[in-house]
Formats: sequence, C-alpha cells, structure tokens
Amino acid sequence: MNTANSPRRRRVRRDGWTPERQLRFLDALASTRSVAKAAATVGMSREGAYGLRRRSEDSLFTLLWDRALAATPGPVEVHSPPLTTGRIMRLLGIHFRRERGDFLDIGARKRG
Repeated sequence: MNTANSPRRRRVRRDGWTPERQLRFLDALASTRSVAKAAATVGMSREGAYGLRRRSEDSLFTLLWDRALAATPGPVEVHSPPLTTGRIMRLLGIHFRRERGDFLDIGARKRG
C-alpha cells in the first residue's frame, strides 16, 4: 500500500552516479575546472560523467555543470545572489532531498 505519508523508495542508479557522488563531482568540477580530475576525485571516469550529462539533459545537474565551468559569471539578476560553490551544493542537496521525499511531513501536525 502506498499512502501520501509513506516515504518514497530511493532509486539506486545502476551506473554508480549516486546523488552524493554527483554533489562531490560538481564540487570538484567547480574547484578544478577539469572534468577528468573531478571524475577521478569521485572514483568515476570522464566518459561516465559525460554520459550522465547526456542522459540528464535539462536537469539541475547539467545546469550546475555549465555554471561550474562558465568562463566568467554571467550577469547577476537583481533577485538572485551569485551561485557560489557552497550555494550550488546547498541547492543540489535540497533538490535530492525533495526527490527522496524528506520534506513530505513539513507542516503536518504532530500527534501526541
């Protein structure tokens, strides 16, 4: 039985690119600006990283990859602070927690 309050099952990626590994890869990519070095940092191959990018087009992962490698930061919008490495990691962490269902009970009254 699947109810609205039951946690979603976490899907396990067959290619090894777990959400945590993706976070670490993007962090390394932002600091090294090298796909090969960032992939090696997380124990994956450069080809695997590009494969994940191709498979997840139009995703937050692809957007953050592009931002990490941008030669110069684009114009900063008035309502949006610049995406620093720490802010990228926080946004991606929130994204993965939402997909995992961690926020389903927010606002629910506690029974006691």
